[in-house]
Amino acid sequence: MLEGISFQFPKLGFILFFFLACEALCPLRANPVYFPRPALFGGVEVKFPLWLWIAKWAMITFLIIALMSPVREKEVIPQGGRDTLLVIDPAVLSPALKKQVRDFTVRRGEDRLALWVPARGEVIIPMTREHSVVSGIVNGLTSEKAHGTVSTRISRFFTTSSEGAGWTVILSDEPESFVYSLPVGVQSSVVRPSSEPEWVERLEHEFPPYRMGAVYRYYDYYYVYPLFLGFLAMLLYLYGRNQKGMG
Repeated sequence: MLEGISFQFPKLGFILFFFLACEALCPLRANPVYFPRPALFGGVEVKFPLWLWIAKWAMITFLIIALMSPVREKEVIPQGGRDTLLVIDPAVLSPALKKQVRDFTVRRGEDRLALWVPARGEVIIPMTREHSVVSGIVNGLTSEKAHGTVSTRISRFFTTSSEGAGWTVILSDEPESFVYSLPVGVQSSVVRPSSEPEWVERLEHEFPPYRMGAVYRYYDYYYVYPLFLGFLAMLLYLYGRNQKGMG
């Protein structure tokens, strides 16, 4: 529960030593909240109950802790990038394309990537930040005829995507027959790898990769809790001091 809590002003803890010194050395000046020294009550021995002593020092300790401002530091790493679905016509798979796909995944470092290859053994990878998994699977595929077409069914890849973050990249030399329909609200780019070897650079220009920004730090403040406990201890102490025979 207290893990990660620190103090913004830890040096204020030395105030406690001031109170300890006053407890032993300061002369009695007022009855209310000061430091009662029974020896100075006209030679009459006055005994204070233990709970009153505990209440007094709990009040002092909690109020000093509140002044020291207990906090818990938190880090916020902005999550950005797009949710990018790579749809690859298995007929265009080649060593050159596999290298281009690997280059594409490296450049989209902050994107979540998904993969769909409608081959005989259909390949489906949902959105992930493990880009090496995507490029590794593509690298192990072989060229064959497509066993399916692109339709609005690909919207299932974007069920966890925020609005406007979805992007489909379709790699096919024959998109007229490979693409049947596309879902609404998802941006799409069609690439003919054989006639456009520089497609990675083009897409980078049209859809610039997200660049990681600054890491934000903020504090959760907890001074209100010791302040409240100190206030309760003060009320208890004042109550005890005002009882007959205690001051």
